[in-house]
Amino acid sequence: MVSVITINYNLSSETISCVESVLRSEYQHFKIFLIDNGSLKDDYQRLLNTFSDNSKVEVYRLETNRGYVGGVNYGLEIAAREDTDYFLVMNNDTVIDKKAVSILVDAAKRFNDNAIVSGKVYYYDQPDVIQHTGVIFTDKRYLTTYYPGRNEKDIGQCDSEEERDSLDDVFWLIPRKVFQSTGYYSNYFFLYAEQGDYAWRARKNGFKLIYTPAATLWHKESMTVGRGNPKSKAIYYWRGQGIFIHQYLHLEKKYFFILMIKSFLKYITKSTFSEKETRQTTFALLRGYFYGFKWMFNNKPNNGFNPYIKKRIR
Repeated sequence: MVSVITINYNLSSETISCVESVLRSEYQHFKIFLIDNGSLKDDYQRLLNTFSDNSKVEVYRLETNRGYVGGVNYGLEIAAREDTDYFLVMNNDTVIDKKAVSILVDAAKRFNDNAIVSGKVYYYDQPDVIQHTGVIFTDKRYLTTYYPGRNEKDIGQCDSEEERDSLDDVFWLIPRKVFQSTGYYSNYFFLYAEQGDYAWRARKNGFKLIYTPAATLWHKESMTVGRGNPKSKAIYYWRGQGIFIHQYLHLEKKYFFILMIKSFLKYITKSTFSEKETRQTTFALLRGYFYGFKWMFNNKPNNGFNPYIKKRIR
C-alpha cells in the first residue's frame, strides 16, 4: 500500500490535475492524502467538491498555513496510522506518469526497502528537458554539487539507475522502515532545503538514495511561491540554505559570517547596476541568508514569516 501525500495552498486547479494524474496510475494499491494548507475557503471547497465521492482521496484541512514542511508532516502523521508500506510525497504542481508509482515501488523492493527512491523530473512546459535527476556532491567538505542532466534535452544521458548523494522531494517514495528510522521533516525548515536535510539524515542512518530513470514526472515549478514574486522565493530559499549549510558544513559562527559577507559582496556587486527588481531580489536573498545566520544562535523552529507576502483574506 502506498500513501500519496500532496499539499495544496491556493492552487486547487494545479492540485486537481496532480491528483487526477495519480488516479490514472496503473498501480492501484494507494490512497491519496490531500492536505489543504490554510487556503482561501473557495479554493479548499473546490477540492472537496471534486474529490468528495472518490474513495481513494481523503481531503484534510489545516486552518493556517504551516508551510510545506508542516503540511507534509501532517500528511505523514495521518498516513502513518494506516496500514501503509510506502509514503509517496509529491509536489502538487506536478503531473506523474501512469507507470511511475509501480516503478518506484519495484525499485524500493530491489533495495529491500532500504532506500528512498525518486525518478526523472521534466519541466512541464518543456516536456523533454530534464529538471532533476538527483544530486551528486563533488566536494562534500563544501557541499559543492552537480545536478546530472539539469536543463538538458533528454537524449538518454541519465537513463541508468544510480545512487545519489541527495534527491529532491518533488516526488520521492519513502519506505515505512526508512520513515520509522528517519522520522518527520525538520521544523527548522518551512520551505526549501527540507529535502536535503531529510535525505542527509536518511543516509546517516544507513539508507540509500536511489534515482530510477523510468519513473517520470513533469513539474510546473514554483507555482505556490516565486512566480510573480521572486523576492518571496529568494528569502525562503536562502533562509533554508543558510540553516542547511550551518548544520552540515559545521562551520564555526565566524566562518559562516565570513561566508555570508562574501555572498553579500558578490550579489551586491552583481546587482549594483541592474534593474530595480533584481536589486530588491538580491536584498531579499541576503535577508534570508541573515536569518540562517541568526538561527545558529537560537535554533528556533521556522514559522515561515515572509515580509514580501501580503496576508490574504480568508
